[in-house]
Amino acid sequence: MSFILDILGSAGFGTVLGGVFGWLGKREERENLKLQFEHQVSMLQAKSDAATKVAQLTMDQAKIAGTLAVERVEAEAFQESQKASSPISEVIKSMVRPIVLGLLMYQTYLIIQTLETLTGGLQGLESSEVLSLYRIIVLSVTGLTATAVGWYFAQRTSKQFDKLLSMNTTP
Repeated sequence: MSFILDILGSAGFGTVLGGVFGWLGKREERENLKLQFEHQVSMLQAKSDAATKVAQLTMDQAKIAGTLAVERVEAEAFQESQKASSPISEVIKSMVRPIVLGLLMYQTYLIIQTLETLTGGLQGLESSEVLSLYRIIVLSVTGLTATAVGWYFAQRTSKQFDKLLSMNTTP
């Protein structure tokens, strides 16, 4: 037993034991430094990811704001384009279709009168031809009149709709 005590109490054993525990301490210190480094890298990566996401959201927000601004400007431009520059131009604009329709109807009447005079009217045709011609004329005139009237009223703007548009575009 004295031998073991001599070994345990010797300077060599103390040096070896101190070296081993010193090495273990350094190893533990290196592990701690490695963990701190990994933690710092993870934090930097998380901050970088967060900054990237914030930048992406900011870009998306800017794109949406830009799109909304363009749409608002286009709506204002459309609204301005629908306004007449003067009361006289508004009257002229509203009278173009009725005048064109009236002229077309008058020209059609003149053509029919001229053809009737040249051919001698319906007396020169057989009764089956007269009925067939009558049917074609009635259907054509009815269809064309309905088309012209429908188109005319469909192209007019509604004053109530204009009021609704002006209420929604007011900021």
